[in-house]
Amino acid sequence: MSALNETLKQLVADACTYPPRSVARQRCIQEIYRLVMKSGKLWKENTPYYGDALQETWEYCCQNLEQYDPSISAVTTWIDIRLKWMLRKWRERHNREQQRQVNPIKTKDGTILDALDTLASNQDIGRVLQIWQTTISWVQNDPDGKLQRTCFRKRREINAQVLFLKRFPSETPWQDIAKEFNLTPAQAKDLPKFYNRNCLPLLREFGVAQGYIEEKKKSKSIK
Repeated sequence: MSALNETLKQLVADACTYPPRSVARQRCIQEIYRLVMKSGKLWKENTPYYGDALQETWEYCCQNLEQYDPSISAVTTWIDIRLKWMLRKWRERHNREQQRQVNPIKTKDGTILDALDTLASNQDIGRVLQIWQTTISWVQNDPDGKLQRTCFRKRREINAQVLFLKRFPSETPWQDIAKEFNLTPAQAKDLPKFYNRNCLPLLREFGVAQGYIEEKKKSKSIK
């Protein structure tokens, strides 16, 4: 794990030892915010509601630091997952407002409800983290050895398992990986291609087997 994630993990652990509204806890939270925003690891997009989604994400995470599990993901990944879920919530709400649904949901007193607000957000996040934990466990254990057998240019130390663990959750830059394994410029250029063509299909295959994603249907040829 990178030095940044180690620092963030320790800051979260320290913050959780202090009372919710204490000055010491707020100092830890401020440092977490500063380091995460400076890292540039959070998802960014040019949408009118991005700022609102980001603010709500930080409000949730700062109020629920005890829910962070360092055995599942890095701190930046935990926050990023929440941000992407929040953006989806805002996106769907934005689309509904634009479409001006003819049949809004109303209560008995005439109050109009946003259907998305009735969803259990924690259930959604819990599902995502469960999938993440299962996937990480699969990569680490490599039960059938397929990941370790999928090697880059016959170099056993550069295999799918190693690359997965480096690319998520810490998202180690490709140039750093290339430097670690002393790759030539040509090899460094080919490594991401190998990852996309040979490693990611294994991840998709696992996702299909677990029921996380749907298998692509092959189009039937017309005779």
